[in-house]
Amino acid sequence: MDEDEFRATGEKQRKKLRELASRLRREPFLGDRIRRSLIPRPFRDMPNLFRLELPDGWRALYTVASRAPLESQLRFVWIGDHKRCARLFGYD
Repeated sequence: MDEDEFRATGEKQRKKLRELASRLRREPFLGDRIRRSLIPRPFRDMPNLFRLELPDGWRALYTVASRAPLESQLRFVWIGDHKRCARLFGYD
């Protein structure tokens, strides 16, 4: 996810993302894991994909990578409203 996309979200979503980022440092697998067969094409090369629910129907997608002896590395890769999320996953 790029900074412009993050800035384009509302204040509620940014606040919730900041709160979740703090929790994710301790619990990197906090979000809902997306089954490999359901991962959208742009993200299929990632080792895994998780979804977080944000205020007002927004969603965030992130991936977790681990490399011994380092801790897990987490990266937000997408954020958008429910309609864009449904389109991304091919539900509409």
